[in-house]
Amino acid sequence: MKGQKKLLIDDRNIIINFDVVNKDWGKLKAYGLAYEAIKITLNKCNKLSSEITIRLTDVEEMRSLNRKWRNKDTSTNVLAFPVNSNINIVDKSEYIGDVVLSYSDIKSEATERNISFIDHMIHIIIHGVLHLCGYDHLQQKEEIIMINNEKLILDKVGVKDPYISYN
Repeated sequence: MKGQKKLLIDDRNIIINFDVVNKDWGKLKAYGLAYEAIKITLNKCNKLSSEITIRLTDVEEMRSLNRKWRNKDTSTNVLAFPVNSNINIVDKSEYIGDVVLSYSDIKSEATERNISFIDHMIHIIIHGVLHLCGYDHLQQKEEIIMINNEKLILDKVGVKDPYISYN
């Protein structure tokens, strides 16, 4: 039909839960963009029947989670918690894990890099979802693959390449 966009990704079996813990996240008006970025990322990972939770939290909880799960007593911008693939979940959508974001860390990084908060948040969400899909950046070869996927997805949602300095 004229004037309507064709749905490129069948997202009927994608479930994205936003768990807003920190009140600062409530001001955010980019949930639609975040949903699009997550949907494109899940498509890239061939996980179009997936459910994830995006937890929007604060520095205190993030530091506590980082200490408990990574033995690092500091906050971080994102943590990804993939579900154990041995768990048998009977549902239309496979629960693949949680991505936790720290408002203050993302805000300070965006300010430091002179980029928009929303652009940086979208990048960090994509990064976290790629971790849920099994991507990592511990080895240089893996890091290059992950960064290239991030750039590709960011471009599709209209976010500038974060690895280029625009100052």
